[in-house]
Amino acid sequence: MEERLEFDYQKEPSRDILCIDCKSFYASCEAVALNLNPLKAKLVVMSYPSDSPEERGSGLILASSPEAKKAYNISNVSRARDLPFPYPDDLFIAPPRMHLYMKIHKQINNIYRRFVDDENVATYSVDETFLDVTDSLSYFNCSTPYELAKLIQITVYEETGIYTTVGIGDNPLLAKLALDIEAKHNKDMKAEWRYEDVCTKLWPVKEITDIWGIGKRTAKRLEKLGIHSVYDLAQADYYMLKKEMGILGTQLYAHAWGIDRTFLGEHYTPKSKTIGNSQVLNRDYYDKKQIEVVIREMADQVATRLRKENVQTRCVSLWVGYSLSYVDDEGKTGFHKQVNIEATNNSHRIAETLLSIFDKYYDIQIVRNIAVNCTKLDHCRQEQINLFEPVELKDKEKKLDAAVDLVRNKYGFKTMVYASSLTDGGRAIARSSLVGGHAGGLEGIGSEEANHGTKKNKKSIR
Repeated sequence: MEERLEFDYQKEPSRDILCIDCKSFYASCEAVALNLNPLKAKLVVMSYPSDSPEERGSGLILASSPEAKKAYNISNVSRARDLPFPYPDDLFIAPPRMHLYMKIHKQINNIYRRFVDDENVATYSVDETFLDVTDSLSYFNCSTPYELAKLIQITVYEETGIYTTVGIGDNPLLAKLALDIEAKHNKDMKAEWRYEDVCTKLWPVKEITDIWGIGKRTAKRLEKLGIHSVYDLAQADYYMLKKEMGILGTQLYAHAWGIDRTFLGEHYTPKSKTIGNSQVLNRDYYDKKQIEVVIREMADQVATRLRKENVQTRCVSLWVGYSLSYVDDEGKTGFHKQVNIEATNNSHRIAETLLSIFDKYYDIQIVRNIAVNCTKLDHCRQEQINLFEPVELKDKEKKLDAAVDLVRNKYGFKTMVYASSLTDGGRAIARSSLVGGHAGGLEGIGSEEANHGTKKNKKSIR
């Protein structure tokens, strides 16, 4: 017989939590910059848009306005080929400008801080933020969190032109669910979910992947246990879930009941961390030497971030993805390998390790995606001396890295690059100018601010 563990909502924390989402944030920022209505303009933010009206861009669609999604049946994981071509006259295509988005993100979060103190604001992503407004209602003469949410929406729109959607709940989970499942479909872009709404609003959700924290893989694991909906999850045997899925199973069960005991002021330190970089190349790469240039650049970027955070890696991995529709002799669309190394954050050593992996497994494949990751991170302490390596060599490498970091931090990334980055295969310089710390993956390098114009063209913005 199944054992169902029930929760007593009277004993659960009940606060006034807002989960605020900037609607189609990147696309909205570009629309506002062009004096367009973010909710009515057809606009996409796309990497590597073509400068020629006769050519289709080759990049990813990183963001789309609501009208563009509706008109062209696209999402934020689409590509240039998913847009109608030639491009419609009323479609605006903007290259990504991460510096602009982060500037507006900071401006909006400063607005939020007018309504709550620092301990009651938690940034979830560049476009989503949680606020605990429990103690702010009386200060702003609001009788309900719904009223304060409306005041925040108005303030953000008046000062930035960005529309926001708000979910309200007793805890961060319910606020997030209210945002994702209901608020985004309401005309006033607000929704409120409380404990008493769980059985009428949360349990009827049929697509279990609509729930925050449940992806396709987790859904498949649940399906094997006979769980196909949120209601099924809430009515499942708690102890069975714990046995089959461990702590994840107990957490999912609690979430199905709307339970979340976290507080915004809590600080969480992850047990392990990964520092890496991935990119979709602007074109298919056929030349091994050109691919090696990109890998060396990415190794340099990742090593710079390691040094910035004062950590060393003991394991590096390389993932190489092939061009669309390309399959190798083994039926694979890419390869992923990792190796353990002596703890280091030296650019040259990490690059040589990655290149040795690449040389071993590359066999004339057509490459379009590359990812580099460093794991098993340790804080820099006293180094263990390698008896087979001169101490002077390590000291020389450390001084060289420090000098490069100093110059880049002060004068910008472009002031010091590999000579190979100036060749046809190099991507680091273009990426540092194009997308700053986001899609370019150049965070930690201190890439310089590029001059991004907003020249308007009925086919694209360049």
